[in-house]
Amino acid sequence: MSSLLVLFFILAFSFGFSASSPSNHRYNAGDHVPLFVNKVGPLHNPSETYWYYDLPFCHPDNIILKKETLGEVLNGDRLSSSLYGLKFREDKTGVTLCEQRLKGHEVARFRHAVIDDFYFQMYYDDLPLWGFVGKIEEQSWILGEKKFKYYLFKHVQFDVLYNDNQVIEISAFSDPDHAVDITDDVDVDLKFTYSVFWKATPSKFETRMDKYARASLLPVRSQIRWFSFYISIANIVLFTGLLMVFLKRLLKKDLGKFASGDEEEDREVGWKYIHGDVFRYPQNMSLFCAVLGVGTQLLTVVFFLFVLAFFCETGWERSVLLSGILYPGPSFVILSALNTISVSYGATASLPFGTILVILLIYMLLAIPLLAFGGFIGHLFPV
Repeated sequence: MSSLLVLFFILAFSFGFSASSPSNHRYNAGDHVPLFVNKVGPLHNPSETYWYYDLPFCHPDNIILKKETLGEVLNGDRLSSSLYGLKFREDKTGVTLCEQRLKGHEVARFRHAVIDDFYFQMYYDDLPLWGFVGKIEEQSWILGEKKFKYYLFKHVQFDVLYNDNQVIEISAFSDPDHAVDITDDVDVDLKFTYSVFWKATPSKFETRMDKYARASLLPVRSQIRWFSFYISIANIVLFTGLLMVFLKRLLKKDLGKFASGDEEEDREVGWKYIHGDVFRYPQNMSLFCAVLGVGTQLLTVVFFLFVLAFFCETGWERSVLLSGILYPGPSFVILSALNTISVSYGATASLPFGTILVILLIYMLLAIPLLAFGGFIGHLFPV
């Protein structure tokens, strides 16, 4: 299961992220290396992520949020300080992270996370690492009903590879031998611990990101694509079935009117006047197939764009204005609604208000002037 987690999130990381390091990635023995906790979420729904401290993990008294780039915010990352102290080339065993008493409702939150197969994500010297929050154990059948036990991992082991004075690779393992039962909503006294083990490797610093770049070759990506393909096919079949049912009812009604012989009602049934031409072999069949092959929709869009840009002697400003709002306008409304829903659920996919303003400024100061410039060029040099 842990290998699946690593492979899956190597794929996710390949789409681009960089948690900037405050140094040049070179450290002396005993130097502090930055570790940021990021987010948690269900393994089988990577688009659903929440802030790491939305779960009652151990946290500093004063949580410091890392200043993020626009790309990091859009990626749903919320990097924050932590209590982990992973100093360069310094082994640690069974270090106490914190001791705390979980209330019944906090135990319930962890249990729901375990049921949904939650993972956690961190960054260490700009390298991502993942681990599971807990595990589920199936118990024997009791009175015809299957029972489960839910456990929370309370120990994390970090294995770090280094070459000379640079970090090359890191992985995290949630030790199943150090787990606490959270099946019932009762107060639990917990001591979270962690261990760190360093090992030398001949791998070069320049190649430490290669495994993320190779993520596109992993079988996980193929599985994800096939899942999307199956969902698309299911949607097509569903909507096609609904359309067929609707058309069947409509045609059955029209056929009933046609069979009644009522001339006044016959005039209302327009489709029967062309039913004889539907299956007739069309003229210029090769041209017809070619037009369909290259995409009628694309051809229509290009045609109307040329009409707006070159054949309108006046009103080019209105054409530019319409081009600037026809697509971004509805998209902005839809994304605003989705962002509001994400905010209500506390998901990290939601965009802060400041980020939305930055995106709007980029559009207004870059896209709109370029659009107006292109429209003005089209006005000066009509066909």
